[in-house]
Amino acid sequence: MAILLWILILGGVALFLFMQQASFGKDPDGPRLERIRKSPNYKDGSFVNLVDTPVSAPNASMFKLAIQFLFNDKSKTDPDFKLPSVKTDLKLAPAAKPTITYFGHSAYMLQINGKNILMDPVLSERTSPVQWAGTKNYDGTHVFEFKDLPTIHFVILSHDHYDHMDYETLKQFAGMPTKFIVPLGVGAHLVHWGIASGNITELDWWEETNALGGGMRLTATPARHFSGRSFRRGKSLWASYVLQSAEHKIFLGGDSGYEKHFGEIGRKFGPFDLAILECGQYNEMWPYIHMMPEETAQVGVELGAKVVWPVHWGKFTLGLHPWNESPKRISKRAAELGLKLTTPMIGEQIVLDTIYPDKKWWDVPTKQ
Repeated sequence: MAILLWILILGGVALFLFMQQASFGKDPDGPRLERIRKSPNYKDGSFVNLVDTPVSAPNASMFKLAIQFLFNDKSKTDPDFKLPSVKTDLKLAPAAKPTITYFGHSAYMLQINGKNILMDPVLSERTSPVQWAGTKNYDGTHVFEFKDLPTIHFVILSHDHYDHMDYETLKQFAGMPTKFIVPLGVGAHLVHWGIASGNITELDWWEETNALGGGMRLTATPARHFSGRSFRRGKSLWASYVLQSAEHKIFLGGDSGYEKHFGEIGRKFGPFDLAILECGQYNEMWPYIHMMPEETAQVGVELGAKVVWPVHWGKFTLGLHPWNESPKRISKRAAELGLKLTTPMIGEQIVLDTIYPDKKWWDVPTKQ
């Protein structure tokens, strides 16, 4: 009995120390929380989706899911070779037209109208609260580090999950003049990490800001997902964005399950020159919070996208499907729909109206 008591005590102490990790961030309070409580998307102490959105399917077994992740056969999900990449010099002047450099998963740099904008930057080796444990990058995908970046004028975040909001990357902006545009509540994490409150703009769905300057407008639009960096969910909002300049419109998708909000965004803002949409880490056990590849292609049609860029794959295994299954599936459906895709490898650049990399570098036989 004494041994069991000591195990419980030591386990409790270890859990307490783990929860003190700065990477967990902080829940909103004070004036930030008061603003959140006025949001039509905040109910009973939590942000909610436009439609009922369980995190898992009704018939999903959490025990079965945990076992599958615990005993995941990486030979069936992860590449068995070093993935190709391009080590682009990010400090060179970009093309005259909007230029996007891919960092893997959902992270990229958009250079437009003289501004360098990071979206959901994750430059660490692991998507985890700590860098000594957790999901590690595939071999060949850890290409860029913070020191490789040019001056960053803005960081846009879609939500606070670790694979989109990386503490190790973002803490390096503390004390810098870089501005942040984030969904409601996410600013609490940033302030906790040393980002000045005055450098943070927080948006609710359908709210717009001209903070980017140069006549550009950024509108936060709905997504069907959830938030949370510890055991509590829904304390901050999740979002997609519409970026409009005088010449172009780009949809910055973030994470989202399929729903009718995409059609509404398409009707209000479309057509888009480029739609950047999640296309990976899906599973039949969580069908409401992530899209199947075929749904991603359908969303491209509903948005009126001239080109769709499927992201959220090719750097980490956060689901249970083969690493290159999603580009294969969406390519098949896109061809049926007459939808143009671009699939850059890490470090390759998209230049709107000009360059859309589409080499099938990922098209190798799926392991059996």
